Amino acid sequence: SNEFKKVVDFSKDNKLFLGYGNPNGKILMIGKEHYFNHSIKEDSPEFYDEILKARELENRNNFTSWENNFENNFEPEWNPNQEFHCDNSNAFTAWWNQKNVQDKNSNGGTSNTYLHYQKLYQNIFLDGKKEERINFQKEIFNTELNDLPAKKDFNLPQLNKFKREFIEKRQELFNLPFFKTFPVVIVASGHYPSIYNFDIEKIFKVTWDKKTIPVGKSWYNLHYSEDGKRLLIHTR
Repeated sequence: SNEFKKVVDFSKDNKLFLGYGNPNGKILMIGKEHYFNHSIKEDSPEFYDEILKARELENRNNFTSWENNFENNFEPEWNPNQEFHCDNSNAFTAWWNQKNVQDKNSNGGTSNTYLHYQKLYQNIFLDGKKEERINFQKEIFNTELNDLPAKKDFNLPQLNKFKREFIEKRQELFNLPFFKTFPVVIVASGHYPSIYNFDIEKIFKVTWDKKTIPVGKSWYNLHYSEDGKRLLIHTR
């Protein structure tokens, strides 16, 4: 869509991460940040240099991949019977076709986060039928609130400062019309919005119903657009 082309251009101009999966899908999924297995001990100058370079490379590869997809009119085949491979070089199909099991000992499985995304996809689109390989990318566009990758959610002053800086930069990205074209948005970022001043209601033009629904040890909040055509779910 033209809206998506505009966010690709904006991401390139501002060197921001855009996302993976189908931009024409029904669900927008917004996580905290993507995983990066750093090699240097955290909270050292070298650690920050490593993850900042990883951010720069990942962001450049991401918007470059979307540019190439436009130029080549790329359309994924989504063939579940094709021989297994895990090619994350194309942002449209990144990580698609991994085995629908926890990644252990190079078994071809996927991350715990993607298992959750796949379970949502199966419950919503497949009546709960479990697929052998993950394919939620067919209907979900996946991005991150913060585009500085990390191994886990470290509570480090300098890292938190970077998170605040990059989330602030990304607010203008999320304000673009593309992110309001999805009938369902899931902000799976826990308390990041309140910690880093990311105003969900203002950015997505939705209103919280002022009820927090507990689910075991977890929770979710529901937000609706004024016309009732868009639902935003905020959860961990």
